[in-house]
Amino acid sequence: MFALIMAGGKASRLGMGEKALTRIHDKPMLSYVLKAVMKAGLTPVVIVTPLTPYTTNYCRIHDILWICTDGTGYVEDIWQAVDELSITGSFLTICADLPGITADHLKTVLEKFEKSGCPACSVWAPHPNGVLQKDLPGIPVGVNILDSSLRDKEQEEVQILLPDPVLTMNVNTKLDLEAAEKMLNHLKSPNFQPTLL
Repeated sequence: MFALIMAGGKASRLGMGEKALTRIHDKPMLSYVLKAVMKAGLTPVVIVTPLTPYTTNYCRIHDILWICTDGTGYVEDIWQAVDELSITGSFLTICADLPGITADHLKTVLEKFEKSGCPACSVWAPHPNGVLQKDLPGIPVGVNILDSSLRDKEQEEVQILLPDPVLTMNVNTKLDLEAAEKMLNHLKSPNFQPTLL
């Protein structure tokens, strides 16, 4: 299954250049997502736009499959990439700014998705403050599976809740970046006990 890694946004809130290349523990955020995707057995394709030339160069240098879409919007870029790759059937989308994602998270998602029988899925994590919004299982993680053959239809989805606080780590501001550094430091600690999924 293809994993479309969405890395073409402006990252204007972060204000540190291209978000996918922002470094956490001296590694670009994109590298954390690529590692998880590949270890989960998925085929990564980084989706860049004219707004992210350095990310494009990073992919070229590291021999990572990439596609440059028009940058007209998140959903539009997904479907443009699907067309250019001639994807038929299911594919996964994932944001490039999820440094806490692991192969185990993705394998759990794939397993639950396959068991559901639904053509699509969305992935959620509990809200860090325990706040629940009506009809939502938590906060969206930035991982989804869609079926390319149903692009013009509403796709019935299974909502998968992964109770791991590291999945709420989405980097949009410098404060988020600092929090991500601290959380990943904590995860490296020998005393850390991972959340069971």
